[in-house]
Amino acid sequence: MVQAELQHLKIAEYLIDCISTGVYKEGDKIPSENELCRQFGTNRSVVRQAVARTASLGWLTSRQGKGSFVNQRPRLVSYSLSSRTCFSDNMNNQGILHSCKVLKCVKRQPTEKEKRYLQLDRDPSIYELEILRYVDRCPISVTTTILPAEKVPQLEKHLVDFHSLYQVMTGCYHLRPRRSKSVFQAMLPVTSDAELLNIPENVPIIKIESFVNHLDQPVEYSNSRIRGDMQKGFVTF
Repeated sequence: MVQAELQHLKIAEYLIDCISTGVYKEGDKIPSENELCRQFGTNRSVVRQAVARTASLGWLTSRQGKGSFVNQRPRLVSYSLSSRTCFSDNMNNQGILHSCKVLKCVKRQPTEKEKRYLQLDRDPSIYELEILRYVDRCPISVTTTILPAEKVPQLEKHLVDFHSLYQVMTGCYHLRPRRSKSVFQAMLPVTSDAELLNIPENVPIIKIESFVNHLDQPVEYSNSRIRGDMQKGFVTF
């Protein structure tokens, strides 16, 4: 019974492997349900589950009456994570077209967690930013960033023609941001993030919580959700 339940997963893995290795290329039609049934010695119900799973992960598009076709795969981007990591510098160093958009900028009171993370003794206000970043015009990450308002006064005035948060921090406020810690977690996206990143809800993302200091004082706390199918990260020691 367990083997039968897992059979559609094995077929889906086979299809994904064929696409990854170039056996089936972008736009190619994969074998029909009948052909896959014969190849794997199974029934059409199992094959349909396998194709549906592969499609739900973004590898295929099924067209009624025509079959299933291989989708264009997004570019896999290498991302170096270090104490001085900056998205725009990472992309520029690789010659990759990139851009970003500020979806939200609000000034508000911090939560208890934010006060603790940023070591705010009093009860000052903070800025909350939500930034959507693109590679080759394809959304790759959405980041929620928290900054103490006293460190970045009138921040909203510097977000016109926005290109890089670190450029704003260094150029406008003379801060020297250095990442002190990052926490990684693989997870599935919430609906709002899946919509922003243009991915199915069952495609994994990489969540990175980062803590950034200026002269050993906390100056930024961020929560990034990154498409797992587009980023290959490595850590520099």
